[in-house]
Amino acid sequence: MVMTMAAQTESQAAKPFRIAMILPTLIVDGVVPIAIYKGLEHYGVSPAWALAGGCAVPALNNLRTWIVSRQLDPIGLLIMASIASGAVASVVSGNIFWRVVTDCVLNAAWGSAFLISLLFARPVLFYLIREVVAGNDASRAESWNSLWNVKLVRGTLRRMTAIWAAVYFLEILIEIVLARTQTADTVVTVASIMNTAGTLALIMLTHRTMRATRARYEREENVAWPL
Repeated sequence: MVMTMAAQTESQAAKPFRIAMILPTLIVDGVVPIAIYKGLEHYGVSPAWALAGGCAVPALNNLRTWIVSRQLDPIGLLIMASIASGAVASVVSGNIFWRVVTDCVLNAAWGSAFLISLLFARPVLFYLIREVVAGNDASRAESWNSLWNVKLVRGTLRRMTAIWAAVYFLEILIEIVLARTQTADTVVTVASIMNTAGTLALIMLTHRTMRATRARYEREENVAWPL
């Protein structure tokens, strides 16, 4: 399995993934909504509408991404879906506690999606990573697809997918415990921070694990990582 000169040149020219590349998304879609929510609440806006106001920034950010690149940001959508679903439920019901309920339901849905995907040919994390590392580049997407033939890569992606699922379910348990011991307002704030921090931790762990997998692949196969 030897790379062609063209593939080697493309691999060298391509920009490697860095955590810093997604920090703007995490800040805009995760940190800013919490700041807006707390700010509006401080100025007397009802918690439900303050939470809805916090959704405006990530919604506009994802719309901007779609207009510019005709692509949806999977990481931003994960975060925005959690905030938006809770905000809608809170506004409709007039009770911010429904944000907690819908947040748990959404986390259960995401966790189940990751878990169930392990029963299919390729887990959902395979496609999420491909979107990040390849985007609309067909040659890079093909290079990423070819890595599925490597047992080491398949095992890593399946293991990391299971970890993502476990973290989503763990967040549900934590939120339920908080809901029984804290006020709804406190739970909403803590849950928003926890979900954003959890997503960042999962991304960093996945990045670190894939770097280790890449190093092991190059060491054992004695060839360069194809992208």
